[in-house]
Amino acid sequence: MTTGTPAPRVAYVLLHEPRYSETFITSEIRAVRDAGAVVEVFAARGGAGRLGEAGQVAAAALRHPVRLVRHLRALGLSDLPRAVLAAAFAVRLSRRVAAFRPDVVHTHFVNLPTAVAALVARELGRPATALAHAADFLLDTDPAGLDRRLRLLSHLFVISDAAARQLTERGADLRRIPHSVVRAAFDGAQHDRAARPAGGATTLVTVARLIAKKGVDTAVDAVARLAAAGVDVRYEVYGDGPLLDDLRRRADRGGVAGRVRFHGAVPHEVATRALAAADVAVLPCRRAPDGDLDGIPVFLMEAASRGVPVVTTAVSGIPELVGADGGWLVPPDDPAALAAAIREITADPAAQDRRTRMLRARIQDEFSPALQAQRLLRHWRALCGDTPAWH
Repeated sequence: MTTGTPAPRVAYVLLHEPRYSETFITSEIRAVRDAGAVVEVFAARGGAGRLGEAGQVAAAALRHPVRLVRHLRALGLSDLPRAVLAAAFAVRLSRRVAAFRPDVVHTHFVNLPTAVAALVARELGRPATALAHAADFLLDTDPAGLDRRLRLLSHLFVISDAAARQLTERGADLRRIPHSVVRAAFDGAQHDRAARPAGGATTLVTVARLIAKKGVDTAVDAVARLAAAGVDVRYEVYGDGPLLDDLRRRADRGGVAGRVRFHGAVPHEVATRALAAADVAVLPCRRAPDGDLDGIPVFLMEAASRGVPVVTTAVSGIPELVGADGGWLVPPDDPAALAAAIREITADPAAQDRRTRMLRARIQDEFSPALQAQRLLRHWRALCGDTPAWH
């Protein structure tokens, strides 16, 4: 950060106020403010629901038809419903954002939020930036529209090098889009790992939504293999989702229904207490049939911050967090490899300690909110010039 240079005024244009599952956004905002920037959040949806959204579209068409058409031309018509909604949101938000006098407009997720933020920035003549994660573009069925949206940005941030490669695979021409890595920040407290009692069952814990990309079925099959080999193992699963009943049946078929417990959705503190007491944190991520992938799961950071060894898969951005030295990486959809890694973890306390320390250090060094704020501010300052426009 340049000494004596005013920090920019940053308008975060989001679809809604950050949710519990989006703590990385609130962590980022807090860190950017701590670094001196003036930040205000603008929610496009504002809890209006579908009826309210239809009203916004109608109001924009009746009162501001020229602006609406100009926005639609900027976004293109390859996904007309999304373009119309983004244009209507931008028409409604622009005056409020202008009153804040931002130097830069920023958002998270490169689907609808980026469309809205980029249009607002165009109306105000300010630079727009966005942070791409994973599902926000991996599930996008309009690659031409994705590329067009990203070209409206002054700078694109991605949470990992893997995300940049995936965007290219999805049809975005990153040769023409300035971009750099800014991590999804993790500011969880670091905890010393509690002493484990000698003997007793090996406890595995997963905290995740029960959907295909999390690979919980692979973990259930690994538990069945461990049990068949005589390992006393318990698997505690926290989270809900559409695959819950299928996973219960899978555990029953594998003869481990008594060893696998599905706790459903629980408060965060309940899940983290269970995680802190675990012997191994398990998350065998995979690419889902619809193409969805995790980016860099926060669950792995939560485990590392509590000194719990992690076993996961080498997909998407996960190796950029875990690496070969910060945990155990196995191929996706491979219960035998997952079971073998779990046995290796429990048999080698020295390796557990060495790798968990390495992963904790990586989180503190590379994923800290303060570092991400510095990266953001460096680019925002460059976009705004030496003196932000509103100072």
